[in-house]
Amino acid sequence: MNLKKIIKDVFILCLITIICGGLMGYVYQITKKPIEKQAKQTQQEAYKLVMKKATGFKKYEDQKIKKLSKQLKNNENNVEIVQALKAYQNKKNIGEIIQVIDHDGFGGDIELIVGINQQKEITGVEILSIDETVGLGMNAKNQYVGKKVDHFQVVKNGKQNEDEVDSLSGATITSKAMTGGINGALEFYDLLKGR
Repeated sequence: MNLKKIIKDVFILCLITIICGGLMGYVYQITKKPIEKQAKQTQQEAYKLVMKKATGFKKYEDQKIKKLSKQLKNNENNVEIVQALKAYQNKKNIGEIIQVIDHDGFGGDIELIVGINQQKEITGVEILSIDETVGLGMNAKNQYVGKKVDHFQVVKNGKQNEDEVDSLSGATITSKAMTGGINGALEFYDLLKGR
């Protein structure tokens, strides 16, 4: 094969790669802010869904979240606290909102937002991201709402007690991961309240 032809082909290939890389970078810059804005809007809507009576929210400092996260005892499910907020109705604190990721889902991470009122009752659970079978997480989240417990456990033969949640048929790992995330949020709530 001709050396000049090889050099020409390599040059053309490199030029195409550089142009494609530049175009991808340009598209990324154009779409970055709208994607971030949409993610923030989804998050704000989730806050309102898990704490319907809230009229405002105030974030806890990142340092406090990191410090308290290190104190989590029941972290058997590889739980990470992402964010925590105080929820207000007018100027009265009515509860806490905790954003948590459980890294032990069947398909990967499960990211939840959990609302917990002053009586430690779960007011709502919203799923920000889940890579499980469609619909499983949506079915699971309703089992926690309205409950006032310190720790949930997953059972397979039908729940008998307030602190039990049914394992979804064919989705035991998903059920355990969601429960692990909610238990992490409940424990973090206690740490925030100094309990």
